[in-house]
Amino acid sequence: MYLNSINTYRGIAILLIVSAHCYSISELKINTFPEAVFANLTAGSTINFIFISGFLFHHVFYMKQKTHQFFMGKVKRLLIPYTILSIMPIFLKLQLEPHFWNQYFTLNEEGVINEYIAPIFLYYFTGAHLVAYWYIPFAICLFLMYPIHIKLIELKPVYQFTTLLLLFVVALLIHRPVDELNVIQSAVYFTPIFLLGILCSKNKTIIYKALKNKEFVLLAIVLCIASLQASIGRYDNYQKRAFEYDGFDLILLQKSILCIFFMLFLHRFENTKNKLLTLLASTSFAIYFLHGYVLQLFTVLKVKFHILVPYPWATYFMVWTALIFCSIVLAILVKKIVPKYSKYITGY
Repeated sequence: MYLNSINTYRGIAILLIVSAHCYSISELKINTFPEAVFANLTAGSTINFIFISGFLFHHVFYMKQKTHQFFMGKVKRLLIPYTILSIMPIFLKLQLEPHFWNQYFTLNEEGVINEYIAPIFLYYFTGAHLVAYWYIPFAICLFLMYPIHIKLIELKPVYQFTTLLLLFVVALLIHRPVDELNVIQSAVYFTPIFLLGILCSKNKTIIYKALKNKEFVLLAIVLCIASLQASIGRYDNYQKRAFEYDGFDLILLQKSILCIFFMLFLHRFENTKNKLLTLLASTSFAIYFLHGYVLQLFTVLKVKFHILVPYPWATYFMVWTALIFCSIVLAILVKKIVPKYSKYITGY
């Protein structure tokens, strides 16, 4: 059964994801408590996408017995556009930042392997060449594990929730990898969110009934966690090497609760469609792929024309709107020019 609420959630999720990438170009500094709370609410918004993916894996692919189509579908929808859209950014990175990887690995020797082959390989398998592209190599790694996810679905509930709890504890301690470069660490960190989506889909009727009209309690908890982070001077994502200790990742905890809030709140509007959110949902993959291009263009223009930013917050919201608008326009243009192949180029 088609769930309009989850489709609407996808539209909201892409708005939140793009919002987290507008700080630098807007020269926005987090100086006050409310600003820190806002930053905590926008940080880690890719978690929403992962929750939705897990929910739909169960609701669409598992329930309709199409799990054998799942991985190849993701390759077509994600990996092919990622590969095509990575060519230019990787080429530019090699030209403009030839020593980029030396801060992580020793690639000082001259030669084709160290100057070209190794960096290209590293860029492609980490997504470090463009904003947000780290998600695709990680997602492919996560989706490769779909046979394990099927096994989890078929476990008894006590084993399902025990597994989820243990993986959450690990993720809360391991955090996201530094600069999103460690794909394996990302997979460990985000897997419980994917599984949470699966279990929320499997138990959605129970959840809708048990938590009916209680979603704002969840939202209040989310705001409390974001405020707690701000009060201890933490905002943005928790990132570190896997086996270092830096406390519990409150972003993960906050966003997990926020996912369930959106699931419940948007269920109220199951029979109501919003044209803007529907457009955002249908173009969400394209926005994800293209907004890094648009952001890079804005950054180049800002430097070239020496554009000043006297009002960072106003600039932030202007950039956020412009990134979404330009990405949608580009996606629609590509679809009109090459309608048969656009989904392989932009994901739309």
